[in-house]
Amino acid sequence: MKIDNKKVFLVMATIALFLASVVISQSFNAERKMKEQKIRLSQIGKLQFKGKVINSKVYRYVGKNYYLVCVKLDSTSVQDFYIFNDLDCIKIKNGIATFAAGYLNHTLGVVDSVAVNINNSGKVIFHYKGNARDVLPLGFDPMGLKESDMNTCN
Repeated sequence: MKIDNKKVFLVMATIALFLASVVISQSFNAERKMKEQKIRLSQIGKLQFKGKVINSKVYRYVGKNYYLVCVKLDSTSVQDFYIFNDLDCIKIKNGIATFAAGYLNHTLGVVDSVAVNINNSGKVIFHYKGNARDVLPLGFDPMGLKESDMNTCN
């Protein structure tokens, strides 16, 4: 049985092109994320606050339950703050922060309190009842919120 060299080279070239396209797309994706994070940090990088969740609202986004939270601020680096774009969505007014808290995990439930960028950590820390917590990079992804949702808490 004789193997056709042209077919072997064609298969190898196809695999090489596929791998090259994966590497290129990953590098473009990483570059895009770095640019987005740079923009994000220029807009919200100095924002710091912590507080207790006083209200929440569940909404549907891409077929799952997500939720918006209203956080009564104990401390904050700003009095009033508002941003609504493709990267971030947060409103601070009258000592209450409004933003999307993410996917509603039925095991953990609704977040109990939040600490954002404390000591310029670049992190958002969600504290749940029972000492569970979730640490995320600094950001307030819209997660399907509409601009009208930003008036839920105020």
